[in-house]
Amino acid sequence: TDAGSYELSSKYFKGCSSPKTITTIDNKNNSCLVFEGFMDFLSYLTLKKTLKLISSVCVLNSVNQFSKAVEFIAKHDTIHFFADNDEAGNHMLKAIETAQKKVIDQRVFYKSYKDLNEYLCGKVKIK
Repeated sequence: TDAGSYELSSKYFKGCSSPKTITTIDNKNNSCLVFEGFMDFLSYLTLKKTLKLISSVCVLNSVNQFSKAVEFIAKHDTIHFFADNDEAGNHMLKAIETAQKKVIDQRVFYKSYKDLNEYLCGKVKIK
């Protein structure tokens, strides 16, 4: 994270070291990819088959961290939104749409799944 803490996840445990905060990668680009969780960000990299991104990135690591991300997100002209398909995701989308010039809701690509990671896992199971 931006504070030097870690997001931890396994088959048996999901948590983080302290302090809980956002993770940002500022690529000095006009577009920003916004992810609700770190596994969604890793799923995106897997789906795109890349480790290098042109766009900046903001990983919330929790919907509760959204307020900490607003300033970073606002620095960008175009936002690509990859949150969960739930009420919290809808609420964050509305807040970003109110403040931003252009928001692209990428959840349409995984609308039948809870989030991008579940979509990736579902795709893998089909193969």
